[in-house]
Amino acid sequence: MELIQLIEKDIKAEDESKKVIVSLRVLYLVGLSAFILDLMWAGPQVLIHNWIRIVLLLAANVILFFHTYHSRTRLALILYIIYILAWTLLMIPCFGWSAGLQNYYIILLMLTFFAVLGSLQLKVGLAAGLLLLRIILIWVYGGIRPMAEIGSVFDKLMQITNIAAVFGAIIFISYYYSHKENEAENKLIKYNTRLRQAANTDQLTGLWNRRRALDYLADLSKTDGVSFASLAIGDIDFFKKVNDQYGHDVGDVVLKAVSDVMREHSRSDTFIARWGGEEFLLVFPNCNGDHAFIAMERMRQAVQDHVVHAGGTDISVTMTYGLTEVDFHKSMDEAIKEADDKLYIGKGSGRNKVVY
Repeated sequence: MELIQLIEKDIKAEDESKKVIVSLRVLYLVGLSAFILDLMWAGPQVLIHNWIRIVLLLAANVILFFHTYHSRTRLALILYIIYILAWTLLMIPCFGWSAGLQNYYIILLMLTFFAVLGSLQLKVGLAAGLLLLRIILIWVYGGIRPMAEIGSVFDKLMQITNIAAVFGAIIFISYYYSHKENEAENKLIKYNTRLRQAANTDQLTGLWNRRRALDYLADLSKTDGVSFASLAIGDIDFFKKVNDQYGHDVGDVVLKAVSDVMREHSRSDTFIARWGGEEFLLVFPNCNGDHAFIAMERMRQAVQDHVVHAGGTDISVTMTYGLTEVDFHKSMDEAIKEADDKLYIGKGSGRNKVVY
């Protein structure tokens, strides 16, 4: 746990990429572990004959690891690349070509595309440079044997150690950077979803707003599986009196309560939106007028029976609805006007009813 905290510790420099620095710290630790194991497999003769370069490289690894806590990202990345190049150039003659130190160039290639900030041309150029260095390495050191004799078993153990370190580093870099990118992308998607929802939702009632309702109606005829629908417009009766008598704060509580009742007593596929003020629009996809009328009556009764507790008093309200069928042979504007006309018929004939 302390090691993880040490690796993830912030750097002192501001406006720097912590992601790159953390990945370099992990790579230094992976390289250090593999280096120590290589020395164990190689035996004391290799250490005795090459102790100066070994001590210097081990010290450089440790120093550069701790330098990441004070270094700028770009400098830390350059120093790591220089360290890997120095390590391979100095230790391949000691361990031999078969030890596989040249495979660490793959890590540098991964960092070129994941950690280096810059254009695609820059990254391709750096990758081409690494390829050239790798070719030169083959030309100079290809097939070279270790300075001191290393047994075949230990030679294979060195190969396994280094290839495991390289594979582990590749897996870490791939996961770490893709995970961070996916995490950031998911956060952005969720944020955009919340923005879209906020833009389409009535803040007071939590129902869809008029903007979303118009989009829904425009797309309704194109929705798979929907061949007909019913549409209703409802209005809270004498709502102006509620505002005048109790105030707009209480009126808002009534609006929210009515919205909750309608939502609770509607079918799961019913679309409900606050159309404006105390008016609401309801759409029943794949539901004819007769079935929609039954659902609306049940909803109307639920609103009438509900008691709103607000402002220290109990308030009961009723609603009037105008209902029409939508067969998509007429425009949505015509369907809305027809439902609105029926609403006003209900308003003029006693209210608290569904006119169909």
